[in-house]
Amino acid sequence: MSKKSKKTEINLNELNIDDILPEAVATARLGRALASLGAILTGRKKHNAKLVYRLIKAGREYSQKLPVTASIAEIPEEKKYSPSEAIEWFSEKFPKEAQPLLQKLEEKYTSPKTEIVYGLKEKRDLQDTFYIETLTLILDVSKDRARVLYHGIIQPYLEKEEEESRLVSLTMKEGKNK
Repeated sequence: MSKKSKKTEINLNELNIDDILPEAVATARLGRALASLGAILTGRKKHNAKLVYRLIKAGREYSQKLPVTASIAEIPEEKKYSPSEAIEWFSEKFPKEAQPLLQKLEEKYTSPKTEIVYGLKEKRDLQDTFYIETLTLILDVSKDRARVLYHGIIQPYLEKEEEESRLVSLTMKEGKNK
């Protein structure tokens, strides 16, 4: 396993695919599990924040005994126009001149892409100790914390994964050391 380092020149002759491939699979599976759980929590956070906003806007007050707070704030924010907003403005102001651009935006084209597809073989898995070592190294946490995180949260989630999600694909950008 290798710790994430700054971009340096990669010497392929010094690398061992038998070390890197299992780490790539482990980090993909661990990351997907944590990202999925994080997305669930983020979804609930957004849902609850909207409810709190609506309740405060409706004049509801929360108990001052709670160790939390909430208020509605109007904060001026300077923003740039997005490309789509600028195109919409231009097409309204200069409809004739905007036609070629609007037509181009409707066109579709095919672009080749290269993907690496990797993951677990059917009915196979990496050892729990490997996942724990990966968490320890990549997240820079103690083995005890990594063990608790893995066995308490990640492993039960991975066990619920379906067979199709055992493979990952990642689009490769061709070029120097990418």
